[in-house]
Amino acid sequence: ASWSLAVYNVAGKLVRRFDGTTNGAAFVDVTWNGRDANGNPVATGVYLYRVRAGKFTDTKKMIFLK
Repeated sequence: ASWSLAVYNVAGKLVRRFDGTTNGAAFVDVTWNGRDANGNPVATGVYLYRVRAGKFTDTKKMIFLK
């Protein structure tokens, strides 16, 4: 199954996206280094992340601290 994890700022702008595939049910570990898609560091604050895998979709919030 293919999966994606997208990180958004509180204004709803896409900051970073991660994509991949797995064979069947699996745990996936994603490490975000606090940089946007262009490699620029992001500010400390609240971010939203959306996980999609097959028919599953969930959105949560996180706090990024430096």
